[in-house]
Amino acid sequence: MNLKCIFSLPPLSQMFRYEEYLRSKAAPLTDSSQPQISQFITSNKQHYSTSHPQQNAITRSILLDLVIDCNLPLSVIEHPSFRRFMSVVDIRYNPVSRRTLTSKLDGVMLEKQTKLKNSLANAENLSVTVDIWSDRKMRGFLGVTAHWLDNGEGGGIVLKSALLACKRFSGSHTGERICEEFEQICEEYQIKRKLLHIICDNAANMRKAFSTCFPQHGDEEDDDDEGVEDDNLWTDLPVEDQERVDLFLQAKSQTRQQCFAHTLQLVVGDGLKDTKIANAALAKACKLSNLLHSSTSFKDIFEREFGQSGIPSSVVTRWNSTLRQLKAVLKCDSTKLTAILQESGHKETAFTSREWSQIQELVRVLEPFAQATDLTQGEKVVTISAVVPCVLSLNHHLEHLKGTMCYLGAFIKTLQTSLQRRFKGIFVNVKMAENSSSDCQPLPFSDPLYLKAAMLDPSFGSMWVTHDVLVPDNTKEEVSKMIKDLILEEAVKVTPTNTRIEEEEEVQATEPQSSLFASYHNKRQKKDSASTPHMQLTHFLDICSGQDCLHFWTLNRHTLPSLFKVVVRLLHIPASSAPVERVFSHGSVIMRPHRSQLSAKVLTSLIFCKCNGHW
Repeated sequence: MNLKCIFSLPPLSQMFRYEEYLRSKAAPLTDSSQPQISQFITSNKQHYSTSHPQQNAITRSILLDLVIDCNLPLSVIEHPSFRRFMSVVDIRYNPVSRRTLTSKLDGVMLEKQTKLKNSLANAENLSVTVDIWSDRKMRGFLGVTAHWLDNGEGGGIVLKSALLACKRFSGSHTGERICEEFEQICEEYQIKRKLLHIICDNAANMRKAFSTCFPQHGDEEDDDDEGVEDDNLWTDLPVEDQERVDLFLQAKSQTRQQCFAHTLQLVVGDGLKDTKIANAALAKACKLSNLLHSSTSFKDIFEREFGQSGIPSSVVTRWNSTLRQLKAVLKCDSTKLTAILQESGHKETAFTSREWSQIQELVRVLEPFAQATDLTQGEKVVTISAVVPCVLSLNHHLEHLKGTMCYLGAFIKTLQTSLQRRFKGIFVNVKMAENSSSDCQPLPFSDPLYLKAAMLDPSFGSMWVTHDVLVPDNTKEEVSKMIKDLILEEAVKVTPTNTRIEEEEEVQATEPQSSLFASYHNKRQKKDSASTPHMQLTHFLDICSGQDCLHFWTLNRHTLPSLFKVVVRLLHIPASSAPVERVFSHGSVIMRPHRSQLSAKVLTSLIFCKCNGHW
């Protein structure tokens, strides 16, 4: 080896240091004290400003989706856990205070009221349900819901409903004060001239408020009546103006209708109250239900044996809760139930074979009453048309059960007597009873609207007359003709005169035919408009065969125009006051025990927004 090359090599220590340098350069930085660039980016993120669209959108969603729809308290916005959750959802969101969130509730309510008023302005006529509710703090509230027929998004006919007010109602609940508050609500929404029917319960103050106190349209203004008594003023009117006057006079009076569900509740209550033979069986069913809610050991044995969660309690004011309780008892095997009751030391609660048979008969008798109650408490379906068929079918049901019951013959007789008394107007109208009343007061449910609505619903048509009107065939024909005449009488009032039809046809004839098949359409329209209400009613009764009511009239609104105008005036009416009672159910959920400090103003706003969530 060349000595010159050996002496020219670097020292060994220098070579080791160089290799260390290379290794340190290739290795990643692991010093925790050195900041990362992501730290600088995160620390520069700031909260949204109060006017930022995302900030306002999240706050509005918290109010609408969590507070109103999910019934969370307003104070959730200030809870530390909720704020940590929101920092994960969007770290830039700046949670508002409870006071700010509450102030935005007024804006949401005002927005919904504006949309509701615009929709009501386009409604031709409507009906309302009214009731009074007391919250946990015994504060009174007056609830009013509105119901009308309107066009849906797809062009179909839909039933619309809305909560007009759940208003704080302090002081005594007299008929005069109820009437005064109700009139203020009508004035606020400007619906008084469109209001046809008021549905409420049978309380004395409600009857007085809407039977004697509520003013008619003619009492609204004290206009100068000079010349009003001149006969020529009315006889010389043109035909079109005379029709408008007739329609106004026909629509000016608001009639109070009884709640069907509440009346049916009274009928069943009358039967249960006078039927003492089944009291022992009913008492044991209640005791069994209480035992399952109070004894954990018996509850475990019951669930292990039958696999069902329990037997519901009965509520005195809701007879259908008693029916649900009895049906739950019958789901159990009587032999097994007796055995576990005896083994657990509750021998006195065991049912005898006689009592078990009585429960079976009770369920058999009351099941159709529960079906009628459910059928007439819907809110998105037509219910007023089911009143007459339900009452007559229940009467037919009780008539059929006579002589087939071993223990409840007296119960059936009491039920039928109460049914015919509380719905006497219906039985008199279909000639199944005579009006023996000497006073001038109208009979309950005697309004012809129930008969007209039943026949104009294709789900029923005239089938109920054939099957459930228990009179000779010639009398059935008289009843059917009477109802047809009532429908035609109203259809004639709302159908344009021939003169107006001819004028409209002349206008259409002079307009240019821009469409390829316009002449076909005009010929079809002319044919439809020329058909009389009588021809339309005959055609309707021929084609109706159990179809859905709203869908049927959506398809036939143009082929049966005169009948459709009658339908619009009738089929929006709710049969019961269940819609306003649902409002109070929402109020009870919102006003839970741990939220008992809610002010009346905030409570009414939350209830209004909750029940009008679709507006």
